[in-house]
Amino acid sequence: MTALTPEELEGRVNAHRELMIDLVAALMGGDRAIDRFIASIRDDASYKNHEEDPGVIPTEGLVLEAGMAREIRSIVEAARARHMAANS
Repeated sequence: MTALTPEELEGRVNAHRELMIDLVAALMGGDRAIDRFIASIRDDASYKNHEEDPGVIPTEGLVLEAGMAREIRSIVEAARARHMAANS
C-alpha cells in the first residue's frame, strides 16, 4: 500500500466524520431523514466541479475534495455489497 499524503489522509478522515454526522442525524430524524441521507450519499460519492478545469497540478482543496469523494464512494460500495450479501 502506498503512503497517503497529508491532504489525502485529511480528505479520508473528513469523509468519515461527515458520514458519521449525517448518519446519526438521519437516525434521529426517522424514516424520511434516512431516505434523504441515502439519496445524499449517492449524490456525494462523486466530486463534481463543472465550472472549471482543475488543471495539471491539483490544489490542496481539490485533493481534499477528491479524497473525500473517493472515500465516501468506497464506503457506499462496501455498504451496498454487504447489504446485497445479507439479503440474498
